[in-house]
Amino acid sequence: MSPLRLIGIALLLAAGASPTAEAAGPAPVIGCPSLVNLRLLMRQTKADTTVAAAILGDDKADHLGCAVLARDAITALQERLSLNGSDYDCLSLRSTSVCHWVVAGAVNLSQPPTKARAGEKSRAAEKPRR
Repeated sequence: MSPLRLIGIALLLAAGASPTAEAAGPAPVIGCPSLVNLRLLMRQTKADTTVAAAILGDDKADHLGCAVLARDAITALQERLSLNGSDYDCLSLRSTSVCHWVVAGAVNLSQPPTKARAGEKSRAAEKPRR
């Protein structure tokens, strides 16, 4: 096999999906105060949260009130809804009293946030288990 052909094969293999790209981190959590706006954004991006996060990162884009939510800002599940075969969660956030709608399962609420803010107690510490 010629060296030129080996280089071509190596380039084709390198152009494929990188295993580190998938292990880069969890998918971004996209939240909207309006369920309608979340559904519009998810339809526009074909439910790809990475594409939605890129749209939300553009200052010139129409964000529809949606944002990428920091996982440590989420405090609780406030409401759950099923609509046309899709499930949605409305999450309470530290910074606002308005819950934000996300696709159900986007956040595992059984795990504590990765880091707590200074001076704040975790909810688990406030309520003893019985």
